[in-house]
This record gives sequence, structure tokens and C-alpha cells, in this order.
Amino acid sequence: MIGRQRAGQLAPSDTAQALQAARGCPDAWYRVQALASVAEYADRSVALSILEEAAREAQSCHDAYGTVAVMAWPIGVAFRQGQLAFAGRELKKCLDRASEIEPRASQAYALEILWHACFVEHPSHANAVWRRILELCHPDSSWRAARLYLHIAEIQHGHNRSAAAVIRAMPPGKARSWLERRFGLA
Repeated sequence: MIGRQRAGQLAPSDTAQALQAARGCPDAWYRVQALASVAEYADRSVALSILEEAAREAQSCHDAYGTVAVMAWPIGVAFRQGQLAFAGRELKKCLDRASEIEPRASQAYALEILWHACFVEHPSHANAVWRRILELCHPDSSWRAARLYLHIAEIQHGHNRSAAAVIRAMPPGKARSWLERRFGLA
């Protein structure tokens, strides 16, 4: 945590020192987040190589959940910087690996983190994640899966009043009925 925080503090003014702090993080999760924050402020000529390093480091996470969820940070930075080839490639890898995440509640949470990182930059960037959510996360399978759909519906509703589209895409069940009532669609 200290290395990640230090990297974030140094990133706007000293890329070399920030990289040193980021690389010193003993845990892969924090190392990837720190590298992403350094890449966000780094000169464009080195930002992509830092993002590539973050993607390699994500493979050191102890499970598929860690690898997929933590990649939200580098992918978000890549979208913000217009590094669309990197973002698209790494997003595809994450979506392919998402089916390996156990338990399923953790899978829903990892996909929520990834969806949000993509959506924040542009709603269209989150489309592939949304399709994967529909494939993998039945909204009645866990409270996290139900919350995933709730959060996406709330964000979509706030963005362009399209909670109904999210809810209509859900399979029938308890969570869908609850969201229909919540958003006045029942």
C-alpha cells in the first residue's frame, strides 16, 4: 500500500521515482494499480510500455479474480490516453479469463469493476463487458450479481435514462422483478 500511495504521489512530477516506488510494491494487485497511476501521468512515449508492464504483472495475481479485476486500472488509463489497441487486447484477455473466476459472486464483482472502468471513459467501451456479464452472471445467483445489475441500471439511468434497457436484457427472475419495481417498470 505504501509503495502504491508513493507512486501515485510521485507520478505527476517524477516518472522514474514513481516507477521505482510502483515496482517496489510486494503484492501484484497494488503493483499493477501503482504502475497504472504512473502510466497515467507518464510521457506518451513511455506510457504504453508501463501499461504493458502492468499487464504482465497482473498475471502474478494469485487467481483469475485478481488478474481480471485489477486490469480495470490499466485498461481505464489506456482508454483515457487513446491507447485503444492495448485496451481492446487486454480487455479481450480479461473477458476470456472471466469464466475462470470462482466463486461466481467474485466473478460478478470483477466484471463490475471492469465494466465501470470502461464505461467511465465512453459507454461504448463497456459493451463487450456487458455482453460477458449477460453470459456469465445470472442476476439471481448471488447478492453481488444482483447488485451488479442494480449498479449498471443506476449508472445507465443517470447517463441516458436507459435503466429499462438493462432490465429488459436480464433473464426473468427475482432480481429482474425487483429492479422492474424499483425503476417503475412493473
